[in-house]
Amino acid sequence: MFGTPSTGQSVNPERSSMSAPSHELVGLATARLRTYAPLTALIGANRVFLRVPDEERPPYVAMGEAVTRRSDVTCRRSTTVDLTVHAYSISSNSLQDVRAIADAVATALHDYPLALPTKRLVTLEHHGERVFYDVDGITGHAVVDFAAIIETP
Repeated sequence: MFGTPSTGQSVNPERSSMSAPSHELVGLATARLRTYAPLTALIGANRVFLRVPDEERPPYVAMGEAVTRRSDVTCRRSTTVDLTVHAYSISSNSLQDVRAIADAVATALHDYPLALPTKRLVTLEHHGERVFYDVDGITGHAVVDFAAIIETP
């Protein structure tokens, strides 16, 4: 379920006592999207990827960038994670289709109480999305942005 690009081996954040906040967030957000019925109804089962396989054809969702920054407050260690999720569609109505996929991604994660294994998710908020055609002029592409605040005990 949780892969690493360099080895392809599974890395489960629940087994790591020293996981980075973004590692736990991305792993569990991916798991949530993979099991969210309104999303799988749009893209099919097994169509949410940490790393998209070569030759994969849309529609699918790919986990994107996770930018972190410390946001400590008095007596509490915390991290803000800006998480990006990408959605793709190729159809006769690519932009409308990818808008629906982006909305399902946003609905699945916004304010969802992910139970991080070693950290505490304070908030996970949808901050918007951008929808456009990729360079090929055919593929609909959505970039869905989230911000999370995560406390470290």
